[in-house]
Amino acid sequence: MTKRVLYPFLFAVFPILSLTAYNIRQIFPGEIWRPLLFSVLFSITAFGASYLSTRNSERSALITVVFTLLFFSYGQLYSALEGQTFLGLALFRHRILLPLFGLLSSLGVVWVIRTKAKLEAFTYGLNIIAIFLLIYPTFAVASTLVQQSAADYSSKRSNAIHERTNTQKPDVYYIILDGYGRQDVLQKEYGFDNREFITALQTRGFYIGECSQSNYGHTLYSLSSSLNYDYLDSLGVKTEAQRISALKHGAVRSAFESLGYQIVAFPTGWSMTEWTDADIYPSYGQSFTTLTEFETLFLDTTLLRVALDYDRTNSQTALYSNARRMRVLSMIDTLKELPGKNGNYFVFAHFVVPHPPYSFGPNGEWIEINTNKASYEEISRAYISQILYINDQILQIIDAIQSESETPPVIIIQGDHGPPPDLTNSPEIRMPILNAYYLPDANDGLYPSISPVNSFRVVLDHYFGMNLPLLEDKSYFAPNANHERLHLVPQYTCPVQ
Repeated sequence: MTKRVLYPFLFAVFPILSLTAYNIRQIFPGEIWRPLLFSVLFSITAFGASYLSTRNSERSALITVVFTLLFFSYGQLYSALEGQTFLGLALFRHRILLPLFGLLSSLGVVWVIRTKAKLEAFTYGLNIIAIFLLIYPTFAVASTLVQQSAADYSSKRSNAIHERTNTQKPDVYYIILDGYGRQDVLQKEYGFDNREFITALQTRGFYIGECSQSNYGHTLYSLSSSLNYDYLDSLGVKTEAQRISALKHGAVRSAFESLGYQIVAFPTGWSMTEWTDADIYPSYGQSFTTLTEFETLFLDTTLLRVALDYDRTNSQTALYSNARRMRVLSMIDTLKELPGKNGNYFVFAHFVVPHPPYSFGPNGEWIEINTNKASYEEISRAYISQILYINDQILQIIDAIQSESETPPVIIIQGDHGPPPDLTNSPEIRMPILNAYYLPDANDGLYPSISPVNSFRVVLDHYFGMNLPLLEDKSYFAPNANHERLHLVPQYTCPVQ
């Protein structure tokens, strides 16, 4: 180890593993391979080019480290300093920071080339430092994957198997509109009257839970509860890995699988709600060049942030937002076409709308809002614009499902929680949600304050005779800074329309 130059390549791997460790519960492990390959090739290229110039491996290694540190830290430093001013001047912009990094890299290279120090002495110490830096992220990633695997195995074994009870089984659509708040909250907090959409749903036979609240204030908690028709403490779900497993392989999915249903799910860009092992998991037109959220996040931490910011500002082909729009549009198209297919389907459709990022105008046109720079009013308008867009699309989806289904379907449309944290961190606003049910001949089991934990208790009891009693409707809120600091909040007063 004292003679082998390893540290330039290990330092290049570190940014990927550390970012993976921080986001491991929100990504698929397979998402790291392209960034990892990019980083390794970057370091090999930098080392090779330096060696051709210096003909000295130790000098080449240090030059590679200079380029690696500056390249992989640029985006992080830019994010930390963006918007900061000095004497009223916005100094930390690309046109200033980029030349500064160029100067620093030049000075670093000149020092390495001209120094008289014995560079061989650096090799052992830097190898040790690089290995030490990789220990924690490697352990964090590996331990999380082991926990997730164990939780998945336990979840699949524990879910009960139910017998088929109906010959004319309805297709069941569970449509989640991420961050969709309740009508009275939208009116009071954002001055938006959503009654036209609510009335359109009622005209189509929907029951509206006008006083509904989410059981939990964050997506993973909310959906892992609703998809198991129980509260997480009762389920014994305490860890992140268990919550993910409960969401992906919960009691609701297990029940419909045992009833002979085909499971339909969609790419969402958020790995926790992507059921990639579903019977039907449509592509959204992605290509090899389509970036995942993790890949975009990684590139945003590097010097390539300059090119990505230019793309986001000047082009409707902005890689991250375009991929997200492609997923949403593909989901809309598939939901409209699905009722014409043979078979019974349980459909889990998680729309990451009206949740940010904000890229849909009220008519579906392209918009781009930088939530780090935008005012509260601008973000609020963007949020409402996405509500207007998804309202129109949901009505079209409902019309297609109702008109094309041979057996009247079951459709549940819910917000997993209210407006997202960039708008509010208040439980009075965060917990009330849109909650709409199309349950032919089963509305007698519904009531104004019904919450998601009871949704499938009503469905499975009425349509499949599973005798699931209703639970008390409770809401647990946690601040955005710490999702595990759950505390019970009241059922907030709701003026029933």
